[in-house]
Amino acid sequence: MGINGYLDHRLECPYCQTIRLRIPHDVEADTPISCEDCGEYLGCWDELLTDLEQQGGTSGVFQLEKGRIRKIG
Repeated sequence: MGINGYLDHRLECPYCQTIRLRIPHDVEADTPISCEDCGEYLGCWDELLTDLEQQGGTSGVFQLEKGRIRKIG
């Protein structure tokens, strides 16, 4: 988890610093995932999901603000 409790790492786009993922309906572990805002490649779905789990992003309460996700509980 990054500064001020915001999720970051592979989830946050290194180009535009938002977390807005373009996830297709038929997503699989090896599906390439891009940033919804700028279109840059972020990784495959399995890599991003693993990163989310490592940051504690699968449990708790979160706030979404301006394309960033912050854990608040």
